[in-house]
Amino acid sequence: MRIKKWRFFKCTLAAAMLFTAASCSDNNKAAETKTVFSVYVTSNDEKPTEDNKLLAKIEDELGYTFEFTYLNGNEAEMAGAMIADGSYPDILSCGDNTFVQAGALIPLDDYISAEKTPNIWKHIKDCYNKLCYEGDGHLYVIPAYGIFNGEETAAVYQGPAFWIQKAVLEEAGYPEVRTLDQYFELIEAYKEKHPTINGYPTIGFDMLAVSGFEWVLTTAPNYLDGNPNNGDFVVDNETYEAHIYANSDFSKRYYRKLSEEYAKGVIAPEAFAQNKEQYLGKIETGRVLGLFDQHWVFQLAEQELGEDGMYERQYVPLPLVFDEETEPWYRTEPYEQIGQGYGISINCEDPEAAVQMFETFLSEEWQKVFQWGIEGEDYMVDENGRFYRTEKQRTEQSDPLWKSQNKLNAFFTNCPKIQSVYSDGNAADPGSQQEEFEASLNDYDKIFLARYGKKNWMEFMNAPRENPVYFPVWNIDKIDGSDADYASRQLNDLSIEFLPKLIMSAGNGFDAMWNEYCNEINSINIKAYEDRINEVIRWRVEHWTK
Repeated sequence: MRIKKWRFFKCTLAAAMLFTAASCSDNNKAAETKTVFSVYVTSNDEKPTEDNKLLAKIEDELGYTFEFTYLNGNEAEMAGAMIADGSYPDILSCGDNTFVQAGALIPLDDYISAEKTPNIWKHIKDCYNKLCYEGDGHLYVIPAYGIFNGEETAAVYQGPAFWIQKAVLEEAGYPEVRTLDQYFELIEAYKEKHPTINGYPTIGFDMLAVSGFEWVLTTAPNYLDGNPNNGDFVVDNETYEAHIYANSDFSKRYYRKLSEEYAKGVIAPEAFAQNKEQYLGKIETGRVLGLFDQHWVFQLAEQELGEDGMYERQYVPLPLVFDEETEPWYRTEPYEQIGQGYGISINCEDPEAAVQMFETFLSEEWQKVFQWGIEGEDYMVDENGRFYRTEKQRTEQSDPLWKSQNKLNAFFTNCPKIQSVYSDGNAADPGSQQEEFEASLNDYDKIFLARYGKKNWMEFMNAPRENPVYFPVWNIDKIDGSDADYASRQLNDLSIEFLPKLIMSAGNGFDAMWNEYCNEINSINIKAYEDRINEVIRWRVEHWTK
């Protein structure tokens, strides 16, 4: 690949690839041919250092060299800048259909088959029709997550939940917490007893209210009402009709509760003026008792608490509902992350080589390298063939600097990956190997889990129900520039404009603000938005039904 000049923040690192039969069959041979790929990476995981161990291994054995361009700022803005001048790297990290709609990606249909790419084909063949873009039926993105080789084995929950510090539950005697009211009762009591934590004023509940994270404000009431993640919509699973819930009674109920908590001082006044970095910074201090979020957003900040030995200030996920009789539906069965992963750009001079790189990386051999590391250095194998780590390995692998030097997390996040188990029965990653998870627990967490009778953090969430055939709605393409897309954007803008004011209002002011918010929603062409979603739901039911 040719080396391009970038206007964006860039880090150039070495790795490499050899496309000869000899190199593919014998990884012990040094690669004779070097191939440079420029890659746009959006993950906020640890970026590799120039002397990264895995980059050196890839360069030596496969011959790949990467130019990484990392996300710097807002993802939508950076994608828009690339689209405006066509300055695409060879490989693009995708989170939705933005690059597909812009014509930035090539269709991968001709490069992927049982003969050409057996690893990729085995990985996606059962869900191939779901992965194809609904607009033209072509495959553009190799998915990074959601395709499991067997049952889900993860011990840590990464999805949406109401999170609460372990210290709050510990002090309350390890109660079962089912409802939103119970949740805030615990937080209020703890905050009153502990007005400061680590020298900072205690914050009862915090949230993000910025563009790109509108869902932190908008989706919580949907879960509290017992619905799964369908974005802006509730879907009737008998009629398959979808409608927005932004102006629903259960949304009003949630925001009224937050307004009450704000009036009590449980929610910090700066919550609606902070950016993401400030939000994460407060979590790192250990003074935020609760939040609604997806774990991947704040996980690195939470890890900092563990690094400082503040295990009691880390969080437990709770699938809260409004009423005891409601069954929660936060955790779902794994599903294909459509449109999320890496795509090959129209600027890539050798797309076949790029696809073959991912084919190699999806082999069990390389998956173990990416997810476990190098045998004998990063993990061990016992007499029964089970993977494990020594205490020293576990300790060093919790260090972000070690990860930057020895892992490729930022790049691998959007790579296609084996999830669940390998053919030898080992879990795909250390955190999903139950005995390894247990061995890595600190004493505080061992006691905490034992008091709840849980084996891991995933067990705090609801058991998943069978996904509806169309699920999920949130990844339906609204078609850029359409009436549906415009209505969606307007709805998001209204949420950022009105919901903070609604939460900060009090007494009669709340009802007046709610009515104004609903009137603004009614002025939007919501019908166009709902019609588009319902059209695709019907299409999915017809084409995805097995």
